Amino acid sequence: MHPKSTLSCPVCNGFSPFAASCPTCGQPLVDNGRYMDLFGDYSPYRPIDDAKLTDGLIDARTHQCPHYATCRHCGYEGVQLIQEQKY
Repeated sequence: MHPKSTLSCPVCNGFSPFAASCPTCGQPLVDNGRYMDLFGDYSPYRPIDDAKLTDGLIDARTHQCPHYATCRHCGYEGVQLIQEQKY
């Protein structure tokens, strides 16, 4: 591993599939992308670590990437935190 390796989301970078179950009905959740990308037109262009400081979640401290997920079965909507990994 490179000594300057950083933490990255395995889902955002295509290393792992999004796999989470609905907390309401247990069906598979659908990943709708990074949660902070939903904040406005320019949100996807903000540095990830900067966006984490203002998204209202604990993701900056815990090195997790928040994804907005929905359930096609029951309509649940919520944030799923994906643990970042060193690459």
